[in-house]
This record gives sequence, structure tokens and C-alpha cells, in this order.
Amino acid sequence: MKHAQKYAGVMLLTVQTSLAYPLDAFARAGFMAVIMLVFIQLWTATFKLSGYSAYAGFDLRRIVWYLVITETVVLSCPRTFDKVDLEVKGGDIAYTLTRPYTYALFHAAGYFGNVLLTLPANFAVGAALAWIAVGPSPLGLAAWPALVATGLLAIALNFVVELVIGLLAFWFEDTYAFYWVYQKLTFTLGGLFLPLALFPGWLRAVAERLPFASIAYAPAHLVAGAGSRQVLSTVVVQALWLLLLGASAALVYRGGVRRVNVNGG
Repeated sequence: MKHAQKYAGVMLLTVQTSLAYPLDAFARAGFMAVIMLVFIQLWTATFKLSGYSAYAGFDLRRIVWYLVITETVVLSCPRTFDKVDLEVKGGDIAYTLTRPYTYALFHAAGYFGNVLLTLPANFAVGAALAWIAVGPSPLGLAAWPALVATGLLAIALNFVVELVIGLLAFWFEDTYAFYWVYQKLTFTLGGLFLPLALFPGWLRAVAERLPFASIAYAPAHLVAGAGSRQVLSTVVVQALWLLLLGASAALVYRGGVRRVNVNGG
């Protein structure tokens, strides 16, 4: 219980610190608005010119709300890899190892503290624009708990991946290249901009089995009317990736700490 209170305190402190700079949150929400306005115009023109009213279960309303969810998830995740990278390169991690907290959980608490502030703002902006442009969300009331669950798992997955990338600084001078590749794969194979349902069959089959789809596509594809079995399958896949990547993060962390101890800190 004391450990939980400790990390809850870190989360609360992060929220309070972020509130001290309200312009940052305003700027992020403004970026969300710009992206949504661009995509609303793009997809409106695409459906109009193509002559299709719907494709693969997505009409204009569903595709716009799909983008509200993907952009909310991705834009609400603060960068963690660069913080870890700087701590490793600067040697600060040698001092944090002696402090009374678990390194990964400390960063996770700060990460979710930022999410608590930015996610509601981003979603509110995106949902408002989508409602004005195409109408209310196609999700029924029963689907919202599933959306929250898959969204939180997606955000947690993003944290674990960025933690691994940041810890690679123990072995590599520049970890930004790894983050750049990860980011672009999430944009494409993760379905950030385009639902995987619109991909060619063979490419969709590959993309759905990768962790990137569990970060962007998994929560957002619910707007296409996923059934309870499909939702359960999505949650199970996300949980499995979270366990696998979490174990990978633990191995990378232990290997890095061993290097610190061998080199004298």
C-alpha cells in the first residue's frame, strides 16, 4: 500500500507540475485540432470523389471518429525514451538506482501523470470537431468501457516500448533512430492514419500480428462495430504484448544495470 501511495504521489506531482504550464496543454490540444481539421477535409473529399459511401465497415463518420481515437492515444503519450536516454548517458541512473523506488514504475507514474492531463483535453477537442463535422460517435454506451480498457493498454504498451528504447542508451550512442523507426511503424503498420481494415489482405494479416497495431488500431477499430468476442481477443493480444515487452524491458534494464556495476557506476 505504501509503495502504491509513493507512485500515486509521483503521478499527482507530475499533474501539478504540468498545470503550472497550461500553455503546453493548450498547444497540444491545438495540434490535435489542426490534425483533425486536416483529416476531416481529406476524408470528406476522398469519399466524395471515390463515389463510395462506406468501405470495409468504415463510412465517413466512423473513419473520422476512428482518427479521433488514434490521435488521442498517440498525442497524449509523453516522450519517455529521451528522459531515460539522458539519465543513462549523463550517469544519473547510477544515483537513481540507490533511491527507494523501482526505476520503471517511477517513470511510469510520471508518464501516466502526464496522460491524465493531456488525454481528456485532446479527446475533448477531437470529439467536438468530429461531432460538428460528421455527427455523434457511432459507439454505443456499452462499447465505451471496452474503449477505455483498450486505450489504457495501448498507452501502457507505448510506455514499455519507449522504456526499452531509452534503455538502449547503455549500448548505443543515439537512441533517437530507434524511436524514429518505432514511430513511423506505428504511423503505418499500427493504423494511426489508415485503418488496417483498408489494407490489402496479406499486409493486414501481417500488421495485425505486430505490437504497433495494439497501440493505435486496437482501441480505434471498435468504432467499426466490433463484437464482444473481438473486443476480448483485442484485449488478450494487447495483454500478451504488454507481458512480452515488459519482460524484454526487464532484461534490458538488468543488462544495463550490470554494465553500470561492472564499470563502477
